[in-house]
Amino acid sequence: MTATRTTYTRLLPALILALVLFSCKHDNMEYGVDFSQLPTNGLSFVPYHEQDCDLNSTPLASLPSRRDASSIDGVALLRGMTEGLTASSVHQVSGTYRSTDSYGNPVTLSGAVYYPQDRTLKGIIVSSHYTVGADFEVPSNTCFMDAWLATKGYALVMPDYMGYGASADSVHPYMQADLTAHHILDMALAVRTFFAARNISILNPDIILVGYSQGAHASVHAMRMLEDPQQYPEYADSRLHISKCCVGGGPYYVSSFFLRCVNNNYIGIPCSVPMLLLGMNVGQTGDDMFDPAFYFAPRLLENYHDWILSKRYTVDQLNNIIGTGRLDRILTNDACNLSHPETARFYRTLLTHDVPAGFVPKAPMLIFHSTGDDVVPVSNAFRLQQQLETNRAADVTCDIGDYGVHGIAYARFLLKLYQQLP
Repeated sequence: MTATRTTYTRLLPALILALVLFSCKHDNMEYGVDFSQLPTNGLSFVPYHEQDCDLNSTPLASLPSRRDASSIDGVALLRGMTEGLTASSVHQVSGTYRSTDSYGNPVTLSGAVYYPQDRTLKGIIVSSHYTVGADFEVPSNTCFMDAWLATKGYALVMPDYMGYGASADSVHPYMQADLTAHHILDMALAVRTFFAARNISILNPDIILVGYSQGAHASVHAMRMLEDPQQYPEYADSRLHISKCCVGGGPYYVSSFFLRCVNNNYIGIPCSVPMLLLGMNVGQTGDDMFDPAFYFAPRLLENYHDWILSKRYTVDQLNNIIGTGRLDRILTNDACNLSHPETARFYRTLLTHDVPAGFVPKAPMLIFHSTGDDVVPVSNAFRLQQQLETNRAADVTCDIGDYGVHGIAYARFLLKLYQQLP
């Protein structure tokens, strides 16, 4: 078994690298989209740093959660992707764009655009990243594995999210559905001026939405926002359309996720608890805010400014600092009691950030999840699948199988997307 795994580990990166190099040979492209003629809502992506995205010049974002040493094929998969990315010399541009905060005030946000050096590209992928803790981990400050998708001839757009990058001094609105989706779509609009200025022609102006973990939750809500112009009129005239939405490992029902953690007295990513509570406070004022003194156990209450708000620590580092997945050691007894009025109020707030029961996607959707996910229960995917498939108008494909733990499944999710891209 060991010899077989060793051989497999050595061969898989080479196979993936060969696949990447072969796939970078694009068909002849003659016609592209003139982005200078498309509306941008007054937004513009302004570059401030750029470089080739490879292992020699750019730190590479790590897997989104614990690595499973027994999943050697998953680790080899990841290694092959990095080698393919290095060989393809994907260009990375970090920049800022304008959006609005919870109160409608202007805010400067940031993100990264990745693209191969070709001047005519196939399309645009808007990729929303998984949960990070440290500011240096976000797309504008590092190179994300998702950039591998750009090697097939696509422009890849990755927002940092509010609370990171250019807006690192603010609190990240963790799992706030509409606000995060709004910021994602504003970057998708803003990059149009960037592509036009660089004379980068893109054959298909429709976007492919991609997201894993937290990014899956955000992508679904971005899809919902863009496909419902009556409820979200700010995007009605944007001519921003979705060709497909591909999501994996997502906590689509935040309220159920919290309820499960309370009932099991356990959470796979301990740092997500304080991040969730602090994130839900963004946009709240006065008595509507959730008081950390009520929710956080003494040790967390004393240190959350440094641990969470400083953006100095990765998710793995935060989980090690917190030191336990037991909820009753992270939160107070009252905060673990859903019958308490204050905890019940927090739960009701989380309900507003779940995928709404009436949501029916107009564009095709892929739902990917691993049955072995140790962070986000696979029940999230089953529930979303059941909800969407009750409506025959929804074009939904589900790929739910044993793909390893949360982090390893991320690599397999990217591989599936890569194989499906034309």
